[in-house]
Amino acid sequence: MSPPDSKAAIYRRLARLRREPETVAGKPERQPAPALPTWFRERKQLKSHELGATTPEEPNLAAKAPGEPRDLETFSNARGQSHARILRFPLDWKHGSWPLNWIGDREHDLATLGRDATLERLELSRSIYLDIETTGLSGGAGTIPFMVGLGTFREDHFELWQGFLRGPEDEAALLEEVAQRVAERDSLVSFFGKSFDRHRLEDKMRVHAVVPSFERPHLDLFHPLKRLYRGAYSDTRLATLERALCKVQRIDDLPGSHAPAAWFDYLAGRAHRLEAVFEHNRDDVLSLVTLAAHLCCTSAEKRPDGAALEGVACARARGLAHLHAALRDFEQALVWTSRALERRPDDVHDLKLLRADLLRLSGKHEQALAVYEEVRGEAPETESVNALLQIAKLCEHRLRDYARAKDAAQLAASLAEDYLTGTARRRALNESQRRIERLAMKLARPKKN
Repeated sequence: MSPPDSKAAIYRRLARLRREPETVAGKPERQPAPALPTWFRERKQLKSHELGATTPEEPNLAAKAPGEPRDLETFSNARGQSHARILRFPLDWKHGSWPLNWIGDREHDLATLGRDATLERLELSRSIYLDIETTGLSGGAGTIPFMVGLGTFREDHFELWQGFLRGPEDEAALLEEVAQRVAERDSLVSFFGKSFDRHRLEDKMRVHAVVPSFERPHLDLFHPLKRLYRGAYSDTRLATLERALCKVQRIDDLPGSHAPAAWFDYLAGRAHRLEAVFEHNRDDVLSLVTLAAHLCCTSAEKRPDGAALEGVACARARGLAHLHAALRDFEQALVWTSRALERRPDDVHDLKLLRADLLRLSGKHEQALAVYEEVRGEAPETESVNALLQIAKLCEHRLRDYARAKDAAQLAASLAEDYLTGTARRRALNESQRRIERLAMKLARPKKN
C-alpha cells in the first residue's frame, strides 16, 4: 500500500474534492471542457459580426527609413548639448475644425471644471503644452522619455519644440533644457500628464540632479473631459476625444505602442519610423490646444464662431450637473439637470433621482417628494427602491408623516426582497427594516392633545 503522503494519495484526495472520477492509478482523467450553450455561441458570433471582429489586423505602419531625423537643431546648456525639431504654425492654423487662436484669453470656469482652485486665473496663451514619448508605461528611472513635445504661443505664431534624445548620454542636457523651458511659462497643460508625463520627467530629472519646474498650475485635460463625457464614447483616450470634440482625423497615425521600437531601431543604426513618432507627438500637442479651447467653451455650449459646441450635449449637461452637485452648487446643478432631461437621455430615471436629491438638499422638500413619486411610478422595480427610501426619509424627518413613511419603507423592503441581489439587496433591506421598526414605535406613541 502506498504511504498516505504519496502522489497517488494526493491525486485521490484532489479527485474527491473536485468530485472527479478516479483512475486505477489514482490520477483523475482529464475531462473534456463542456460545450458552450448554443445561445451563447450564436450571440458571440452575432456580436463579432456586428463589430467586424474577425481577426485583429496589423495597423498600416509608416515605412522605415535610415539615418538621423531631419531638421534637428542643437541647444547647449550647463549639462551639455541637446537636440530638437522646431515647428511653427500660424495662429489661425486649423487642427481639425478648430483654429489654434481659438484658445484666446476669455473668461472661463476651468477652476470649476478641473476642480482645482489654482486654475482660476489660468491664461492659456501663457501656458506650456506638454506631451512626451517614452520607452514604456512603467514608472521609475528605467523608463526613458526620448521625445518631449513643448508647445508655446509666441507673438505671431504657435511654436512646437520637440526635444529628441539622440542617445542616453544626452539625457541630462535634454532634461535641463525641458526644465528651463517649463520654468519660463506660468502654467502647464497636458492630457493625463499629472499621472504620467510629469512623473516620468521628474523621475529622470532627480537621477541627473536637474531641478524640476512642475510646481505651477497644471490643467490636466483628461480629468475634466472624462467627467463631462463619461459614457458618451467608447473610451476617453486623447485620440477618441480629439476626433469627437475637435473633428481631428489622423491619417496613418503610428500607434504609441510602436514608438519605443522606433527609437531602439534608431539607436541600433537600423531603419526606423521616427518620422511617424514626430508626427504623432505633433498632433498630440496641437490637440492639447484645441481641447483646452473646447473646455473653455463648455458652459456656454458655443464655439467661438457661434456654432453649437461639438460633443454629446446630453452627456455634457449630465456631467456638469454632477460636477456642480459635487461642489454643492445646487442651483447650477439643477439648471444642468433640467437641460440634460430636456435632451431625452437614456438614463432619465437616474437624472430624475438626481434632480429630486438636489431639490431635497436645497430644502425644497415638497418638490423633491413629487419627483421621487414620479420616479417610483415610472422606473423599474430595481430603481424604485432608492426613490421609496428617499420618500420614507422625507416623510419621516421633514414632513412628519409617519404613516406614509412607513408605507414607503415597507414597499421598498418588498421590492428589494424580490428584485435586488447581493450587497444592494442587503443594504436596502437593512435600511428599510430599521426605518420600519423606528416608525412603528413613533406611530405607537400616544398623540399629544
